[in-house]
Amino acid sequence: MLHECLSKEEFHDPVRLAEAIKRLPVTFRRPRPLDEAISTGGGVRFEAMNGQLMLGALPGVFCAGEMLDWEAPTGGYLLTACFATGRAAAEGVLQWLAAR
Repeated sequence: MLHECLSKEEFHDPVRLAEAIKRLPVTFRRPRPLDEAISTGGGVRFEAMNGQLMLGALPGVFCAGEMLDWEAPTGGYLLTACFATGRAAAEGVLQWLAAR
């Protein structure tokens, strides 16, 4: 959707991209049925990653959220876990880049 709203230069400018994401209107009309909203297990196993959520077989590739193999509760708990693992992975990326 952002590609429709931004020029190529704006899309590659992190500040302008962040501003556009914050302004992008998203309208929710109704929730989907619960049987469509359930998160299922499957994905990257925790044993395949280090403590910063980086893949052992692919250094520099980090995983978070629903990429992970876990049985996650749907709703606010799932969102919180996705945000928390996203933050942990981002901190891992920063540590990995600083060590290079």
